Amino acid sequence: MGYSHVIPGHSRRKDNSDDLTLAFSTIRSLRSAASQFFAWDMMVSKPHEAYLDDRKRIIQQGCRPTDSLGPTFHAGGMSARIGDEAHPSMPLLDKHVRHLDQDLNQRYLDARTPTDRRRFATAGLANLSLWLAWLRSSEVFGLEWCDLGVTEPQNGPQEDLPLGCGVFNFRLSPETKSSRTKRADVVAAYETLSGLHLGKWFHRSRVAAGIGTNWSNTRMAIFLHDDGSPWTSLYFRQQFLYPSLRAQQAAGDAYLRPYSGGAGNTLEEKCWSLHCYRRGARSHVSRGGMYGPHSFRKATLVRVYEHARWRRKRSGEAIDVLYREWGVRHLIRLTLYSM
Repeated sequence: MGYSHVIPGHSRRKDNSDDLTLAFSTIRSLRSAASQFFAWDMMVSKPHEAYLDDRKRIIQQGCRPTDSLGPTFHAGGMSARIGDEAHPSMPLLDKHVRHLDQDLNQRYLDARTPTDRRRFATAGLANLSLWLAWLRSSEVFGLEWCDLGVTEPQNGPQEDLPLGCGVFNFRLSPETKSSRTKRADVVAAYETLSGLHLGKWFHRSRVAAGIGTNWSNTRMAIFLHDDGSPWTSLYFRQQFLYPSLRAQQAAGDAYLRPYSGGAGNTLEEKCWSLHCYRRGARSHVSRGGMYGPHSFRKATLVRVYEHARWRRKRSGEAIDVLYREWGVRHLIRLTLYSM
């Protein structure tokens, strides 16, 4: 005879536990069904007076149509099926920007008409402005000549910089546009130590556009077609960026080789916006090190924050950040040493 036995009442307690689990499950199902019914009823009977709050409670009061239950359920259902994560543009590398810079330089030197010279010079200015200043496409192509503050290298000491070190000031906000004494939104080196020459492209563009030495008082857009219409992100990508990337891909660029042209795998689909410059530049300065003949200094998080204009509301800033006010000598270092 074995020693195995059944503890008295054990099977009965197990049966009771199963019964309770089934009962709780049934109650939850009924409650969920009732909740769903009342939600749909309110959505249909009061389409603009019912919405979900942060705790998923249905509140009945006046609200915007886009906040009501219908659009909320629709957006939730669509995100569950196709997702709601953004697909950012593929970041460029330093070598891609330099290749385009060198190509535009050669095309500018070979140009035989004023129209071509202006087109290539303006494209060169856009290429380096996007890379060095981390600007959005609307900010770049909305620039006017008076929005650029330029200190020539021989005047560097005027900005507390060494002789031979120039600086670019991009004025983007209304505050800096209306008051030239306010600090510019973005500061970039006139020429980086690695050889990216923003000042060269600025003066080429200015001369090609017929703008004289009074450019600081000229309220005219920089990036314009011959008919006066402004450049767009799509135009710059199709005319300059994509051809340059395709040429580098054909030459064996390992970074671009995987984008062979299949469905959803083309260069145009991977670099679908000029945000590829901003992402690439931010990634580039976080690494530092040697790239080809160029040595780059890794940028600190504080320097990145100051350069990128990622500002919180004043109430959300740490107290030490509120008191921080960097001068040009410190703001220029990210582009001067790290790009």
